[in-house]
Amino acid sequence: MTRHPLLTILMAVTGVILLLPGVCAAAFMMLGGFSSPDPSIISLWLVCFLIAAGGGWLLYTAFRKPSDPGDRPTLS
Repeated sequence: MTRHPLLTILMAVTGVILLLPGVCAAAFMMLGGFSSPDPSIISLWLVCFLIAAGGGWLLYTAFRKPSDPGDRPTLS
């Protein structure tokens, strides 16, 4: 079973957009955030990295080959 190409494109674009908060958080960390990090900034960075992880998962899902429904294990 194949996925519609527009769905793959939509997933890829959304995944790239979701990666941007993590890239920004990493850039701000590298530019001097490690010197005296405020706890609220650390929690914001964690949220940004979680959003970016969701974008990475979406990109992984968009570009992997869809599995055949007949290959799934059954519960018995």
